[in-house]
Amino acid sequence: MNHIAAHDATPAIRPIGPTFGAEVAGMPIHGDVTPELLVQFVSALHRYRVLVVPQANVGPADLVAFSRRFGPLEIHSRFESTLPDHPEVFCVGNIGQASFSRGIEQWHADSSYRPVPSDASLFYGEIVPPEGGDTLFADATAAYRSLDSATKQRIDGLTAVHSLESLRQWGLRHNPDRKQEVDNRADSFPPVRHPLVRRHPVTGARSLFVCPAVISHIEGLPIGESTALIDALIAHIAQPRTVYVHRWSQGDLVMWDNRAVLHTASLFDHTRYRRLMYRTTIAGDAPGLSE
Repeated sequence: MNHIAAHDATPAIRPIGPTFGAEVAGMPIHGDVTPELLVQFVSALHRYRVLVVPQANVGPADLVAFSRRFGPLEIHSRFESTLPDHPEVFCVGNIGQASFSRGIEQWHADSSYRPVPSDASLFYGEIVPPEGGDTLFADATAAYRSLDSATKQRIDGLTAVHSLESLRQWGLRHNPDRKQEVDNRADSFPPVRHPLVRRHPVTGARSLFVCPAVISHIEGLPIGESTALIDALIAHIAQPRTVYVHRWSQGDLVMWDNRAVLHTASLFDHTRYRRLMYRTTIAGDAPGLSE
């Protein structure tokens, strides 16, 4: 087993994905966490890009407090699906006011429609179905590295337009029973431009920043060519060699680096099972993740 460093309460790291991802044992989440442990945890996040803390067993207050150690937290644009006592916690699932999609979900990085996309996200399994509802992570860093040189030359320097309205329209097409007013906040989040290939501010590694449901188009390309390029890049990203599938157990906490990976979800039988997940999101340029 690989250890981060010698320390009385040093977490232990076990790689779990094909090119990325690690399970962290012995990382305290509740109460005060020493700066030394946080530095080790952030270093592991930069290295592995996805960290799984099994059986974290945290409540919303502890989740918010732990998340804040890494930087300021976002309030989700769909604030009706946040916890009243903890608006930093976005609820996902088929219970109460949680955000729920009956249709497919696309690969994405959280908050790409913001001028400064989020740095990282934490996802906690409060109520987990016995089957389905997995979270899939794609190593966008390894995916970029494995592109052929001609494709790298073609996409380096290209800019994509990310739009909350594009995401809303995509959601309506795939969830026809969804209310028209859901996420109708395009005026608050006008379209923004982001590079198709971005460089991690800490590691310097390049990764693919491709969010099909959010990207309206790639600048300078005809729509058909833009769509075809995005589809080709997603097919490359989603290969099993660069994907880790997390099958949830109740109490699991997963943190990922939005600057280096993409994620999506698998469906579950919402007519038979309940699911409730809590998500916190570290705002872009968070000091605790960028140093």
